[in-house]
Amino acid sequence: MTLERRGQFNFVHKYPIGSFFILAVLLGSGLVFLVYQEIIPAQFALSSALSATIAGIIITAITEGKAGLKSLFRRILIWRAGAGYWIFALFFLVPAVLVGSSFNPFFNGQVISLTDLKISFDILPMFIVFFIVAGLGQDIGWTGFLLPRLQAHYTSLESALIRAGLILAWHLPLLLFSLLQPSAFPDFPYGDWIVQKGFLITLLSMALLSLPWSIIFTWLFNNTKGSLLLVAAFHGSEVWLAYLLGMRSKNINNLWGYGLIILMTAIIITVITGPLNFSRKHKRIVS
Repeated sequence: MTLERRGQFNFVHKYPIGSFFILAVLLGSGLVFLVYQEIIPAQFALSSALSATIAGIIITAITEGKAGLKSLFRRILIWRAGAGYWIFALFFLVPAVLVGSSFNPFFNGQVISLTDLKISFDILPMFIVFFIVAGLGQDIGWTGFLLPRLQAHYTSLESALIRAGLILAWHLPLLLFSLLQPSAFPDFPYGDWIVQKGFLITLLSMALLSLPWSIIFTWLFNNTKGSLLLVAAFHGSEVWLAYLLGMRSKNINNLWGYGLIILMTAIIITVITGPLNFSRKHKRIVS
């Protein structure tokens, strides 16, 4: 990049993380605003999930050029990480949801009955959609771009905390629009949660869930040589929530037990691997 062009993007070069976050919020909230104003159909709100990855690609192109983009996309091809990590990424949420549901009655929620579960091959195309939209659509940005830059300056635990805070802040416009019109975004459960528990409880519950999730993502990323493929597969495995909970997820009380399991998992990871790298064998992935 020439000095003249670099000068045009001086702020981006100086503050790549801030630039990434601002762009992700503008892209995501802009799309949500168009849905809220009924300018575009409500189904397009799901596309807002892609904003972090789009922002990450744009900021990488500006600050690091083709070499940076190559390095970023190469992480999607990292698949050799050991069978254990693959099993965790693809299936961990199954026992997390099932065991977690046994605690739901303490929160006025429901236990999942195994008799209600039916094997369906629809879960495979659903997983592919979750993998693309929830996984690659978000984690090329939130994990592939953001996390190595945070870990260059902070410990893995601190980086996971900052990452979680930024993701929560990124959700705020969607939560605020859901507060104003709970039925505006039928593909998201936030409006239902706000009606049931209020805005502050919904925000607090998302905050309490965001940090453990971020810790698990950071641990998985650091221990798989920075594999975005594994991270996207883990994010895509949220399909098990949709499959096992179904419409029950509209009731926030049915998520507390699951959240408890996720929190316990994050604590175990932090204690066993240590907050510095979230790994006993590998150093944290940095940019």
